[in-house]
Amino acid sequence: MLVVLVAAVLATGIARLRIGFAVDGFFVSDDPALARALDHYRTDGFEPPDRLLSFGFAVDDPFGADTLALLRRCERTARAHAIVRRVLTLASAAVPGRPGAPPREVARSSTFRRLLVGSDGRSVGGILALDRWSSSQLAALCAALRTEVAEAGSELQLCGLPYHTLVSRQLVRHDMARFLPIGTAVSAALLLWLVPHWRLALLALLVVPLTLLSTLGLMGFCGVEITMLTSTLPTLLLCMSVADGLHMVERFREERSRDGDPRRAAARTFAALFVPCLLTSLTTIVGFASLLRAELRDLGCLGLFAAVGMGFAFVYTMVLLPPLMSWVRSAAGRRRFDPTRGLLRAAAALQRLPAWSWIACAVLAAVLSVLAARGLTSEHRITGDLWPRSAVMRQLSWYERRFVGVVPAEVVVDTPAGFDTATRAQLATFVARLEGEPGVTRTLSVHDLFRDGVSPLLLAGLQAAKLLPAGLLGNGGARARILVFRGDLGTRAFEAFERAVGRHCRDLDRIDARLVGAQKVGTALVQSMTADLRDSFLGSVVVIFVLVWLSCRRLPLALAAMLACLMPMLWVLGLMVALGHSLRPLTVISFCVALGLMVDDAVHLALRWREQRARGDAADAAVRHTLRTAGRPVVITTMVLLVGFVTILGSGFRGTFVFGLLVDLSLAFALLSALVLLPALLRVLGAHADGRRRNC
Repeated sequence: MLVVLVAAVLATGIARLRIGFAVDGFFVSDDPALARALDHYRTDGFEPPDRLLSFGFAVDDPFGADTLALLRRCERTARAHAIVRRVLTLASAAVPGRPGAPPREVARSSTFRRLLVGSDGRSVGGILALDRWSSSQLAALCAALRTEVAEAGSELQLCGLPYHTLVSRQLVRHDMARFLPIGTAVSAALLLWLVPHWRLALLALLVVPLTLLSTLGLMGFCGVEITMLTSTLPTLLLCMSVADGLHMVERFREERSRDGDPRRAAARTFAALFVPCLLTSLTTIVGFASLLRAELRDLGCLGLFAAVGMGFAFVYTMVLLPPLMSWVRSAAGRRRFDPTRGLLRAAAALQRLPAWSWIACAVLAAVLSVLAARGLTSEHRITGDLWPRSAVMRQLSWYERRFVGVVPAEVVVDTPAGFDTATRAQLATFVARLEGEPGVTRTLSVHDLFRDGVSPLLLAGLQAAKLLPAGLLGNGGARARILVFRGDLGTRAFEAFERAVGRHCRDLDRIDARLVGAQKVGTALVQSMTADLRDSFLGSVVVIFVLVWLSCRRLPLALAAMLACLMPMLWVLGLMVALGHSLRPLTVISFCVALGLMVDDAVHLALRWREQRARGDAADAAVRHTLRTAGRPVVITTMVLLVGFVTILGSGFRGTFVFGLLVDLSLAFALLSALVLLPALLRVLGAHADGRRRNC
């Protein structure tokens, strides 16, 4: 009653839990060099390009009266929304220093080339500079613009980082509202089917809502928001918090079959499983806690509260289930079709073959996977979590074919001597080199103004009058920003571009150029986060091995358990290369999750085998008994987790799909390893120990 009361109190914090889905954390760093890359937003007033919303639509005549009238209506519609700070279309744009220029001349100018009229000559576009926005505000703006263009008989194509962020948030929210209930219902139905006693199945499920309510409530009390990363937490806890409960109820059924006394059976179950469940919970907590090393705050929150949730699950399982099971006196039923029985029989049959044959097969598969994993790259794209054929990606493709790349890089150029003739010549050389880089559509800078005939003497006045597009000057006119319009080419391509920027300005003595901006910081943080997660994962493997060693009390047994856990990870790495997936933060997180689940199965099987050996069973007999008893909850747990994560494979958000796919592959390989490889290793260990006894 006390535990339930504590859970109820913590659950009240859910009322304080906010759904923010903020992504600003990807562009904040404590690194002085990265912080300096963002200074120009604060000191020079440059507009962040991640707040630029682009749009376009097809027309018959870009310069016709009907087209210009439609663009003016779009401008009025956009300005009616508080989040819009500035609107730029063919209907209102003017070449700086040349007021009254006709639309055709504006479109042909160096400043606005490929920004307002598409390269196909049959499309027009515009750019909106936004202030801070909420999802509802941006969704309302996009809907209003779509309606305006649809009434004119055309289809609006939206693009840019704000729109992609909005779509990603909507997809993740949709997944939470859809797949969490579905996953809960499917997992519960499967558990009720596989556990042939509905009361015991409900007791195992009891831990899940208590864990979810306590963890989410604590997040609310701590002021932590649900973001795109922490939104995976409910699914993780839903699938993982039931594992210890399943082992408890299955061991209870076995113990009660001895004398029929549920109180004694519950006591023996608690005594037998407290330490194994404690150690397996600790290994899972360590796996999640490894995420705390990541610099990204949201990722640290995911690791922290996943670890806290697993702590809640352990406490609720150990405190609630034994006394509640002691009241269960009714006999268990029997399912006509039980897939666990068939899997365990198949596993026992496979162990009739020589143990070394299975070990050799596993090692060979691991070696091939390691060789394949050499081609695994660390790569991240902003749109990488969206399906290539989704509506938002079709809009991106449509826009970038006609206009410019929507992921602009930023280069700041300091010119202490001002823009004299020699400096302008070097700037022109530098810009030409940048536009020759792969993936660069065009650049936008004061060089375009000079090409359009704007005098350097007018720059300061145009800047003061806010007539320069996108804020191209700063530091009193001694600093210029170059926007380099590129596609979403990934982190490796951006790093190559950064090296090219340094290379192109080495022989230019009148300008000092450096790559800056949110994309530079985001790329560096993603790469750093992937490396941190990889190192943290390897570190957690060492800590988990120590815990497994403590639980097994024998180094060879601990090594066998860890080997059975790590082999599936190597197999998944090789399969990732075959499927074309790269090493990204989300994939590394999936490995952290999978490792915790794998260790649970290996520890329970290894400890049950050691228990049978202590009772005097021979090596092979101990393996058969372990598979028949402890193997059943391992299979049930894995099947419930598999089904829980399979439900998210229907996600419209590709990032969620990849996460679920990698976890499911890891679980499937882990089950194969637990039923085939680990028993083979245990047979070899047992035979070796028996041989030593005979020799003694």
